[in-house]
Amino acid sequence: MHGRRKLGLDYTPLFRFLISKVGTRWDDVFSEAVARLDRPDPIFWLVARQPHERRRYVLIGESSFYNGLYVDEAGTLQQVDPLVGPSSLVPLCRCCTHTFNGTPFTRPFAGSGMPLDPDAEAQVEATVNR
Repeated sequence: MHGRRKLGLDYTPLFRFLISKVGTRWDDVFSEAVARLDRPDPIFWLVARQPHERRRYVLIGESSFYNGLYVDEAGTLQQVDPLVGPSSLVPLCRCCTHTFNGTPFTRPFAGSGMPLDPDAEAQVEATVNR
């Protein structure tokens, strides 16, 4: 009678596990993670399968951000950008508590026109204007 919608699943422990395993052999990390899941899909919300899928950070839900991850040529789990963090991102709104890997953002809300990652945008502008 009811569809197969899965509501209310919290993958925060998975995301923290994956981030804690940066620098570890991917095959080992994947085997351990997938053994505890009902399906492997959430692993790839953070871990890019292809180079064009890599993201500096990933938004899960409305205000929870996590490091983007990928597997390097040696088969090791890596962060796409180890420098991005709670002090480099700006909240998108005043009403929500925005977090990065579970830590609240340290920058205040600066208005609706402010970019999420102003430091990255400044770097892109500097590169383009050379």
